Amino acid sequence: MSVRQVLALERVLAGEPEVVAGAGRLDQPVRWVHVAEAADVGVMLSGGEMVLTTGVLLAGDEEKQAEYIRSLHRAEAAAVVLGLGRAFPAPPEVMRRAAERCGLPLVVLHRPFPFAELTEEVQSRLVRRKYAAVSLSEAVRTALTALITAGAPLQALLDEIAQHTACPVVVTNLAHRVLATAGERPAVDDVLRDWERIARQAWGPGPGRSGAGGGGEGDGWIRAELGGRGERWGRLVL
Repeated sequence: MSVRQVLALERVLAGEPEVVAGAGRLDQPVRWVHVAEAADVGVMLSGGEMVLTTGVLLAGDEEKQAEYIRSLHRAEAAAVVLGLGRAFPAPPEVMRRAAERCGLPLVVLHRPFPFAELTEEVQSRLVRRKYAAVSLSEAVRTALTALITAGAPLQALLDEIAQHTACPVVVTNLAHRVLATAGERPAVDDVLRDWERIARQAWGPGPGRSGAGGGGEGDGWIRAELGGRGERWGRLVL
């Protein structure tokens, strides 16, 4: 999942999120979600985390606020989400400026909710994605190819994959032209709106992006080559 996709979740939208810095980096993949308040939060991270905070240990100390952002940047965090109300009634300017300089997405919630609700939902989705990376095996690719070869409906299997993984699913030809999609409509629409960039990211040079298929999760996409009788005809991305 990307930062953008997390922010589009119904639970997050109910919190009235506002991106106040780093808007150009919302397509960063989120590897995990972590709640952290300490200024030196970066020492607890390994990269790719979306960090949630109320800022209670940062209020009244601008240097701590700036260091909090710098620490996240050094740790290569994906984004930081600040719930307004407990410590800050409005987005703190020091944190906003620091995040903008670092290129770190800073999101504030105008109607904060228990962070446990978000961590549970995102972790569940991420675990299902990791499981999907394993379960999207040769058997699935073979079944999909068999459906196409037999002239059977493609949509049924795509719907099953989308339901199993809780991810939007896209099938394309080798030129990246979209042939079919499945999944929750808002998530699919988000992918299609940005399809040109996503296709380059998912199938550009790099491990798992070409050849035998079944790519890795480092960039947030699971992908597989589709074909039969020794000839590739398409690609699947989720």
